[in-house]
Amino acid sequence: MQNNIVLLSFGESSKAYQALSELKQAAAQNKIVLKTAAVVERNADGSLHIRDGYSDGAAGDAALAGTAIGALLGVLGGPLGVLMLGATGGLLGSMVSLDTLVVRASLLEQITQGIPAGAVAVLAEVEESDSNAVGGIVQSLGGGLVLRRPVEVVMDEIAAASEAQEAAAKEARRVLREKHKAEWKEKFDNWKDEAGDKLTELKNDIKARFEKK
Repeated sequence: MQNNIVLLSFGESSKAYQALSELKQAAAQNKIVLKTAAVVERNADGSLHIRDGYSDGAAGDAALAGTAIGALLGVLGGPLGVLMLGATGGLLGSMVSLDTLVVRASLLEQITQGIPAGAVAVLAEVEESDSNAVGGIVQSLGGGLVLRRPVEVVMDEIAAASEAQEAAAKEARRVLREKHKAEWKEKFDNWKDEAGDKLTELKNDIKARFEKK
């Protein structure tokens, strides 16, 4: 059996909740092993909202702590996820095609683009021998976007994304420091000119007073 992250993305919230319910049922029937799952919704502003969570029988957001899905949602719901959503993350009607998603180099980008604004999706970590059980669930619900990626590869990208975010934050701090330096340099030049002008005026006033004596 292969350990995968699967994304089931729909235009209706009811289908996402039904998909989660049927994933649990498939696990109870030993068709798959459902380790962790979450129902998430992409808001119009690009933010990601966790609607429900599940982990080996536990429910709620707390069930996602310390799991692969929890780590994935940490990236998708953060600044990097919003950036990866890009220009195609408008309304659901502008959802990019599956072919377009597949050719994207980053798995995180593929998953992010698979949850455009307005979509409600199930993200789950499952062990499966084939794609029939999960694929059958989506088909029974009238279709939806399905992505399946190995957990190991996704986790490697999450680790790389965390490093990239730290590097980006470090670079942002450096740029801000340089920007402040440039701003202060200009102010110092202005202050120097201003002080020079005032000093000249002061010297002229002193000279004039002495000349009057």
